Amino acid sequence: TKASGLYRASFAGNAEPATLVMLDKAFGTPIKARDADVYTFTLSRFEALGNLWASSGAFTDMKKVSDGNPQQAQYNWGRSELIEYVNADGKHLKAILTKPEDFDPSKKYPMLVYIYEQLTNGLHRYVAPAPGGSSINVTRYASNGYIILQPDIVYDLGYPGQSALKCVLPAVQTVLNAGFVDPARVGIQGHSWGGYQIAYMITRTNIFRAV
Repeated sequence: TKASGLYRASFAGNAEPATLVMLDKAFGTPIKARDADVYTFTLSRFEALGNLWASSGAFTDMKKVSDGNPQQAQYNWGRSELIEYVNADGKHLKAILTKPEDFDPSKKYPMLVYIYEQLTNGLHRYVAPAPGGSSINVTRYASNGYIILQPDIVYDLGYPGQSALKCVLPAVQTVLNAGFVDPARVGIQGHSWGGYQIAYMITRTNIFRAV
């Protein structure tokens, strides 16, 4: 699910670690006060900056204590979710699907696919808008009305191009079947290893409008 949280373990005995908290967010490393049962840590999601939080060691009284990016409320941001798809070999895989904050399922959106091995562990990673470098800035595209798809890829040794093809195309088709993406406006982007795989894929498919 890509949820994260905290457990407490004892070095004495053989007791299983006890769950303290588990959330659909990304936890930063907790830091304990020297002389008090108080911890500080960050919590983030794609649409939520990793603000500072504080809690007792029970983690039942967590309170946000900073507001690091209030101007974000003025902008159309986005929401990321985890979707599942089945690749051409019948393997069940996951992908990150990011939609604009003002997403309307009755509309037809352009979609940009970004690939680089397995990306879904970054589901809750907060990305501030910025000009893109070798990889795309997902927030910037979502804010400008794009759907962004980041599918996980699994590889058969010696066949990276075919492996990518067998994962990426079914992931794209899964989203197209949902009906809110314009099939004539699907692009794909990747750098380095991802760029190589795209160079292979575009010799095997015409599904992408731009690469």
